[in-house]
Parts: sequence; C-alpha cells; structure tokens
Amino acid sequence: MALGHQKLAVAATVVGLTVPKGCNFAHVSVETGAIRARIDGTDPATAEGVLIGAGDSFTIYGEDTLDLIKLVEATSTDAVINIAYGLGQHGMHGIITNTAV
Repeated sequence: MALGHQKLAVAATVVGLTVPKGCNFAHVSVETGAIRARIDGTDPATAEGVLIGAGDSFTIYGEDTLDLIKLVEATSTDAVINIAYGLGQHGMHGIITNTAV
C-alpha cells in the first residue's frame, strides 16, 4: 500500500528522506547518477557508503532505518531518485538492494 511519493535530487550535500507519517518502508529507484547511502548515522561521502548506481533500486525497511538513512552523490553528477513510501507488516529492518542487470 503506497502512502506517499518523493522525488529527490541527491547532490554533494548529504540528505535524508522526508518520510510520511505512519510509513515503515520505502522503495527507492535511482533514476540518474549514482549515490552512496549509509544507515549507521554517519554521513556518506563520494567514496564512503553503499554504492547504488543509476537503474538500480533498493528497499528500506523499518521506521528507524528510514529516519537514519543518509544519501549523497557518488560522483560529481547529481543523482535523481524516486521514492514510494508504504506501510507493511513485515517486521524487517535495513536495506535490500536490487541491482540492474
């Protein structure tokens, strides 16, 4: 069940998500560019964090992870991501990546 959507430009300044109230998961699609992500409360950098490229997607589970995730561009090119937020009864926390083939 989708409860919200966000389109976000990810540039050289670290950003977090604007999570709609009541959501506990988000599916993120990286449309252009590449990003780095961290969920441990530390800011990612262009060479630090999980690398997720254009055409890849990932799912974030748990309100705690949604609140902690931070993103930054992985190269000098800004990235654009689309995020669909929802509410699930899965009990999972963390990130699952889905890499483009």
